[in-house]
This record gives sequence, C-alpha cells and structure tokens, in this order.
Amino acid sequence: MKIGIALGSGAARGLAHIGLLKAFEDRKIKPYAITGSSMGALIGGIYASGYPIDKIEEFYLQLDLSVFKRFVDIKVSSAGLIGGDKIEDLIASTIKQRNIEKLDVKFKCVATDLLTGLEIVFDKGDLVKAIRASISFPAVFVPVYYEKMFLVDGGIKNPVPVDILPEECDIKFAVNVGPSVIKEQLVQKYYLDNSFKKDKDTNSLMEKFQSFINGYFKNLVLDDSIKYPNMLETIVQTIAILQENAYINKLKEAKGNVIEVSPDLSNFKLTDFTKAKEIINIGYLEGIKIIKEYLS
Repeated sequence: MKIGIALGSGAARGLAHIGLLKAFEDRKIKPYAITGSSMGALIGGIYASGYPIDKIEEFYLQLDLSVFKRFVDIKVSSAGLIGGDKIEDLIASTIKQRNIEKLDVKFKCVATDLLTGLEIVFDKGDLVKAIRASISFPAVFVPVYYEKMFLVDGGIKNPVPVDILPEECDIKFAVNVGPSVIKEQLVQKYYLDNSFKKDKDTNSLMEKFQSFINGYFKNLVLDDSIKYPNMLETIVQTIAILQENAYINKLKEAKGNVIEVSPDLSNFKLTDFTKAKEIINIGYLEGIKIIKEYLS
C-alpha cells in the first residue's frame, strides 16, 4: 500500500508530527510520500532525507533557551527578527541528501510568494532551501529570496498540503495540528482561563525569547495587570485565523482516499516548544490510532 502523509503547519504543535512518524516507524510502516508546510516541512523533510526520527525527537526534547540562541541569528531588521542562516546551517547538518528528487521518500513542501501571494511547491532542487522557505514565518524570519521571489511560510496558503500528495497514493492522511479557531475558540479559552491576570511563569522558551526581544523596545509600556498576548503569540494566532479557510478549501481539492487526522492539541499554544515531550506523545498515540484503524 502506498501511504501519503501531509504534515501541516502549527509551530510547536507541529512537534506532534515527530510522534506520528515514530509510531509508523515502530510498526515498520514507511510512507510512500510526505508533503509538508512550515513545521511539517521541517520535520517531514529532515525525515524524508533519512535522518532518524529518534534523533529528531532527541533534539526537540533538549531544546532550551541556550540551544535556541545557538541556532537563531537575531537581526531585528525591517525584514524580520531572525536571519535564518544558522537555522539553514542546522538543517544542512542533519539531512543526508540535499536533492529532493533523490530522497528515499517522495517529498514536496510549500512556501508562499510574498509579492504575488501564490503558493510555491518545491518538488525538486535543494531540500535545505525549500525547508528554509517553508518555515519563514512572516515578521519573525527574514523572507527567502529565491528566483526573484520573496518566500515566506507555506502555511499561509496551504497549511496542510494534502492536495499535492501523489495521485498514486492508496491512502492519504491530512495531519492538521494547527488550532481550529472556530472549534477551539483558542484565544478566548486561553485568556478567560487566565482571568486576564499576568502570571509569573517565566519558564516558557518563547516568553524568555520575548523578554530578550523586549530589551530592544524599552519605551514600550503596557498595563502590568493585564496578561497581554506576547508579540509572537499575536502574529502566530493571526496567521492561524487566516489559515482556517485555506485548510478547508485545500481539503476539498484533494483527490483520492483522504483521511483527516487532528490530534487533540487544544491545551497547547503554538509557542509551547518547551512542552515537546507531551506534544510528541500525543502525536505518537494518534499515529497508533490511525495505524490500527486504517492500516492493520
């Protein structure tokens, strides 16, 4: 059976893809094809190149602020906060094959052309450049200049690229790890649960990063009694709202036997990278579930 898996965007929630792929590997099930957007492109691309899923998991389980700083080149420029060169070097150091056409697993990922708004599909050429383009979250990463285009996050146009999986796939899994704004009412739930009171938890990697960035904007004064969403949460959640309809439309365009897969990640924010263990485990359990239901 030819199995196709579309790994969706979702920032930290995309770590669930690691668990899902690990479940497949533990059962000796190898995907025929993988497509990815943003975080799905990063994890799916590295995996498709032959890098062990256990090693990918190990990296994210060890992720803390010191590791984060090593692989992030802060620019604070008009084009974005993070240059992306160090991230690109990290990707290059992990993949075994840079040529997309020569990967053991058929792979495609998507990016968005900032100038035209068009979806750009990478199905050949440099895997590193393709992944770097797909993860270029607007205003956070500097866009990738490629063939006279400025490329940003693929999730903007196609958050779960199940429609570009090969037609010959017997079954296609659309793995949606992004927040369903309509179903979860994520923002409302999160801020009501916190009663709009600012907490003292500074353990979050993204909160530490936000504090680091705020050092550049010392004159910014906010009401300290209110728990404002931080800058990254605001940007990420705004994109998530825009992605809702894009996902629904792409799902309708997909041909063949398409199965929607939506792990319950409603308790996790898109910036919860320090909760990798829990998110990966949810992905693993979801992988076991779909194997039993559709592949046994």
